[in-house]
Order: sequence, then structure tokens, then C-alpha cells
Amino acid sequence: MYHMKISVIVPTHNRADALELTLKELAKQDFKEGWEVIVVNNNCTDNTDAVVAQQVFPVALKLVHEKKPGASAARNAGAKAAAGEYLIFIDNDILTKPDFLQRHYDNLEKYKGCWFVGHAENLPELQKTAFGKFRKSLDGVVSGGLTKIKGITGQNTSMPRSHFVQLNGFDESFHVASGEDLELAMRAQQSGITIYFDPAITVLHNDWAGSSIRDYCRRQRLYSQTDPYFWMKYGEASPRIKVARENSKPSLTKDGFRLYCWKNTKSILGSKAGQWCLIRICEILEKIFPRRFPLWSFYKLAIAGAIYKGFQEGLRLFAKEKVK
Repeated sequence: MYHMKISVIVPTHNRADALELTLKELAKQDFKEGWEVIVVNNNCTDNTDAVVAQQVFPVALKLVHEKKPGASAARNAGAKAAAGEYLIFIDNDILTKPDFLQRHYDNLEKYKGCWFVGHAENLPELQKTAFGKFRKSLDGVVSGGLTKIKGITGQNTSMPRSHFVQLNGFDESFHVASGEDLELAMRAQQSGITIYFDPAITVLHNDWAGSSIRDYCRRQRLYSQTDPYFWMKYGEASPRIKVARENSKPSLTKDGFRLYCWKNTKSILGSKAGQWCLIRICEILEKIFPRRFPLWSFYKLAIAGAIYKGFQEGLRLFAKEKVK
């Protein structure tokens, strides 16, 4: 009897161009067992449906529509439509290698009941730019074999579907793709599930924010909006507690003088004028003096301001949120 082994779930929102490349690479898999791909259209207004319909795919390629905004809701909808024994989550801008599914599957079969996270690298051409080299430094050195870790990433993760159902999937209160994967990993570990990082499962990240400090700051600001929810839900147990402490509202009595001053500085760095000035300085330095110093220092200041701004926006956004 035919048995579906893997369901690959790809949430997407208005990135039809990137999605098309993702699907073309995914279609080249060497995997010989039963598998399927589920693309979740999350309120797209571009030609996403047409792109999916035009694909010549070796296995079933399903299209699901989810109206509730956010990657969490989209991934949950994809998982609900899945028939595979195992789920693999990737993003709409991930370029896989032909052995991608086989490597995940071999791990899942060998280490029953465990989850696996692979590595994502930016495109080679982006790694050669001034900002690309800085981005590369944030990833650190990736080497070795399987390593136990505490988090997952929705761009390259696999797990038994039964676990996902048992844990009720992603928390849909995370309205953007940030924090929801780490939060799911927390609940998984609390239930006794072991998570491994496998650097051999490497994908390329066709990242919209990977090429410039301007786009990267915009994304960091957006992603930081969910950190207050994480903080409200888990308090001091939040793995992002350091971010919460460093970006919450300034309080001289609680923060101490140094942190209080740094928070007030970041409020200026994160303002519209502050971000404009910092990004312009970075762009000028990239052209006339693209060396590590002082350019990287300005990168870090711009990012710190963007994170602070996003966190403050999240505080207002979730001020009346009832955290369960």
C-alpha cells in the first residue's frame, strides 16, 4: 500500500518570484519514497496561484489558502492538509539541494521521535558584498555533526506529524514569522522531544533582506514586534528575555544608569530620523570605505535602533493581548 512519508509545507505571502525558484529546486529531489508539497497562500495579492499552477512537479503539489495573517496560521493550515508521516517546513525563499529530503528522512528514521533543523546560508553573491560579509559574521562557524539544540527555524525543520498535532502546532498569536518557531520548540522540549541541528542539511536563503542594511533593519524591526508577546507569555522563562530586558521601556530604578542611557540612545537611533541617518552613513561607507571598521559599528547601531523601535511597537500592539 502506498504510504506518504513526507509533506513539505511552504507558507507564502506576495513573493511569487522567490516561490517559483523554491519550487523549481524542490522538484529536483532524489527522494524515492512518497512525498508531497503543500503551498499555503497567506492572503497573497500577486500571481502566487498562477505560479503554483504552472509548475511541472514530480509529485502532488497542493495549494491551500489561509486568510488569517501570519506564518503560524499558514503553517498550521498546511499541516492540517498534510498526509505525510513527517512534516518538513521551509520558507518561500529557500533553495534546496537534491539530497535535502533524503537527509531529513534518514535522520527522522534513524533517530525516531526527534526533530531536525538544517543550516541556511545566504546566496554566494550576497556574501561578497560589504553588508553580506557582515551578515555572514552573524551566523558564526558551522561545522561538525549532529548537535542538540533548543530552538528550531521554520525555514528548514522536520518532525513527526504526530508531534505537531499533539502540540497543537504553532501559536497563531505570533502575527509575523518571528519567535513562533522557537516557542514551538520550547513546548516540544517540555514534552520530552529532542531537537538536533544537522549542518549537513544546508539550503540557500534567497533572502529579501539579505542584500542591504536598509532591508535588514526593516525586517529586524518587524520581527522584534513579537518579542513582547513572547515575554508576556513566558516571563523570565522566555529564551528571549535578554532582548526584552534590553528593549523594554527605560526605567532608571529598574535598569540602572548604563542600561537606562543605552535605551534612551536606542530610542533616538530607532526614530525615523535616526534610522535614516544611520542607514545613509552605512551606504556611504560601503561605497568609499567598505572596511570592517567603522562600517560594522554603524551596522550594529542601525540594527539596535530598529530592534528597539520594533519592540516598542510590539508592546503597544500586545498591550491588551490576553496571553494564554
